[in-house]
Amino acid sequence: MASMVHVMDSLSQTKFFTYAIPWLLTFAVVFGILEHYQMPRSNSARTIISLVIAFFVMPVAEPMMTIIAKMGMGMLILFAGLLFILILFEIAGVRTKFVGESTKEGKVKIKSVERPVQTFYKHFGIAVAILAVMVFIGSGGLEYLGYTSIPRINYTLVFFIGAILLIIWWMIKEGSK
Repeated sequence: MASMVHVMDSLSQTKFFTYAIPWLLTFAVVFGILEHYQMPRSNSARTIISLVIAFFVMPVAEPMMTIIAKMGMGMLILFAGLLFILILFEIAGVRTKFVGESTKEGKVKIKSVERPVQTFYKHFGIAVAILAVMVFIGSGGLEYLGYTSIPRINYTLVFFIGAILLIIWWMIKEGSK
């Protein structure tokens, strides 16, 4: 066990993970996209293209790793929060769409039920994309892209103001029905 710790420590000191993680991430994403769209038709060609593109990441791996480390924690918090909201929806039994048919006795037999994420999947996807962009900006992604003159914003405050405005809009919308 001590020898494994020694090996990991020596790899960490040589910055192996600083270059290996962005390389593996780029390789996996590019290969996955090429595999999904089946282009080119040859599997070995997809592998070679993915390897070449992954090696293009190596010169920018060190600054990219700092952003990935910061974004990893932000994305972990974001997805934990989304999971918490989804669990609350399930516990509360929130459903948005019921599909059913009437029986001879005058009762309604429910065939299927949709959850809020199934009904509003586009809105949910847009919200996740906006939050992911906010995590990218908050972790210093814009400085990495060269935008250094952007003032620092308290994103927690922006999130809570947005949540309050959303709740107010929701209450006004319910009151107008």
